[in-house]
Amino acid sequence: MYAAVIADYDKESSIEIHESIPIPEPKANQVLVRITASSVNPIDLMKKDGYGSPIFEKQRKIKFPWILGSDFSGHVVSQGNKVNKFKEGDEVWGCTSNASSGTFAEFVAIDQEEISIKPRNLNFEEAASLPYVFLTTWSAVVRWAGLRPQDLENRNIFIQGGAGGVGTTAIQLFKHWGCNVSTTCSEKNIDLLKSLGADKVIDYQKDKFYEILNDQDLVYDLLGDSVMDNSLDKCTLILKNLSSSHYIGLTHPFVSTIDSKGLFLGIPHALLMRQKLKSKHKPVNVHWSIYRPSLSGLQQLTNLAEDQIIKPVIDSIYSLADINNAYKKVATGHGSGKVVIKNKL
Repeated sequence: MYAAVIADYDKESSIEIHESIPIPEPKANQVLVRITASSVNPIDLMKKDGYGSPIFEKQRKIKFPWILGSDFSGHVVSQGNKVNKFKEGDEVWGCTSNASSGTFAEFVAIDQEEISIKPRNLNFEEAASLPYVFLTTWSAVVRWAGLRPQDLENRNIFIQGGAGGVGTTAIQLFKHWGCNVSTTCSEKNIDLLKSLGADKVIDYQKDKFYEILNDQDLVYDLLGDSVMDNSLDKCTLILKNLSSSHYIGLTHPFVSTIDSKGLFLGIPHALLMRQKLKSKHKPVNVHWSIYRPSLSGLQQLTNLAEDQIIKPVIDSIYSLADINNAYKKVATGHGSGKVVIKNKL
């Protein structure tokens, strides 16, 4: 099969198209999917540069070439002997959590618990744009923060960085849950975020959110220190000083510490750092989220997409052969929604 691969961790090197990658064999609980579309997430850029390499290499039998990519849509081609939910020809979507099974490829073998029937009202490109970003927020709020949708009704939510794939989806989800949503973006995306339901949109190029907002119940920090020093400290300034307040970040110090120190030394250092930061900001609850698959979350997304409560926001579409330009587009950090890949060469 053909696939877009990296040959090493290198920010400057190009992603290569290889056309003789073995087609994966589905295991007993897996389906083999011919991929129609996938999408690029910031984590794909980070992995290319070596982010999380000590962790992800543990999951891969072959270190390189490495196929990246997480979410996808396509058709079931075959299935293992324990698969009872899908059959050949089914149109499916999902998101792989297995570092050995990237989706910038012609095929992917994936556990049946990580896919669902594609919503009928979405085309393949639209469908490929949603699973990872939705499940990122679902995992952050439900799994890591331990919150239920009913816990957030009428609560004040601040999303730092609302114009990307996770942000545009999170705005819609929090509004569906009955929240009052504030967010940041550049001037060009203000009208878009308001159209998605954001109640207050702050132009980060003109104003500082921590000088405008207060009395927030939850901060969902999608950017971390990548755009602002001491992001955690500034985000917690706008939270109510209560045990019911939550900060959720996606830039996890656990992973970066392991990257710099290795697994053996990195894990205890990361645990100590995490505990110190949590203690510093008490009574506010501080969480860092790492993506985890959720069949219930994916099924919830399917329902919300079919009811047009969650709508895809697509910035641009590239062919798999043009994936390097797709990566460059995401790397600018100035898009509106998702960058999608058509997986045909």
